[in-house]
Amino acid sequence: MLERFRIHVTEEVLDDLRARLRNTRWPDDVPDMGWKQGTDLHWLQHIVSYWTDKFNGRAWEQRLNTLDHFTWEGIHFLYKRATSGRGVPLILTHGWPSSFLDYIDMLPMLDDFDLVIPSLPGYGFSPRPAHVGVNYRYVSELWHGLMSKLGYSRYGAGGYDFGAGVTTILAVDHPESVIGIYLTTLESDLTPIVDDAELSNEERSFLSINRDWDATERGYSTIQSTKPQTLGYGLNDSPAGLAAYIGEKWHSWSDVTPSADFLCATLTLYWVTQTVTSSMRDYWDNRWYPPDRAYVGTPTGFGVFAHQTVPEGEPPRSYLERVYNIQRWTVFPRGGHFAPVEQPAAVAAELATFFCDSR
Repeated sequence: MLERFRIHVTEEVLDDLRARLRNTRWPDDVPDMGWKQGTDLHWLQHIVSYWTDKFNGRAWEQRLNTLDHFTWEGIHFLYKRATSGRGVPLILTHGWPSSFLDYIDMLPMLDDFDLVIPSLPGYGFSPRPAHVGVNYRYVSELWHGLMSKLGYSRYGAGGYDFGAGVTTILAVDHPESVIGIYLTTLESDLTPIVDDAELSNEERSFLSINRDWDATERGYSTIQSTKPQTLGYGLNDSPAGLAAYIGEKWHSWSDVTPSADFLCATLTLYWVTQTVTSSMRDYWDNRWYPPDRAYVGTPTGFGVFAHQTVPEGEPPRSYLERVYNIQRWTVFPRGGHFAPVEQPAAVAAELATFFCDSR
């Protein structure tokens, strides 16, 4: 059953958040190493100060409540019909550590689409089921059920990070319904399995850069795919700790880190819904309950946004063609992992072009 949903955070919750931020205990023995050992102290102090004294949560609440929100089967989603009333149905899925907020700036740029933007289970206003196995396939079945409930027998899908994984499995399992998919990242759990002797020099170069990225950046994933609960206690208790942990990812994986205002909106969403721990369970479930791999025959578009502060590498088209039926391939001069936030106009233009051609 579809139910309308309105966002409201009580003043008591906001007062408690500000009090916790003001009572942050800062370490006094931090060497001046910038970001080399994690989140830079001065950057974090700026974010915490902004979050405490300048961030206008009520303005964000009002902005979001001008949009149409619903819940279905425990899933929160934003729903925006095309201006014409007959748009291309398109479901867009965010990743970690982010939310449906990633697509807010793109909404006015996609007037020819019926947009469905859900919150992944365990993120924000979508509670995570109290059982294991909530992996890409589990979520993709929910998404297919949601689109069917909304009356769409044929639709497009897009996403990045975990959203790329969900979108991929959605195309694998429902090729009769999915007219095309558009991705802006390759989900690491679904990368091609290729013998080294079969790799091109370009592919070897990409994988070498990717391994270097793993060596410096992948620690979080190891923790979250093994012991997310232990980590979650601290992040759920300290908003400054939450800002340090999530903020470091947005800094390292972006070309240009998004504004303090947007980051604080994302942090507030995680904090007031107490969902950072449940969001991290994505890593555990997809590691221990991995979906079967299969070639994606559905027409696929890929936007390459490879300009991160910590480079992850630019994947060659040949590498992804081992997994996907690539029909559109665009390499962008700017933008990183969080492309919908960093380069919303570029992503929106790609979606419009790709799915208009796919109809």
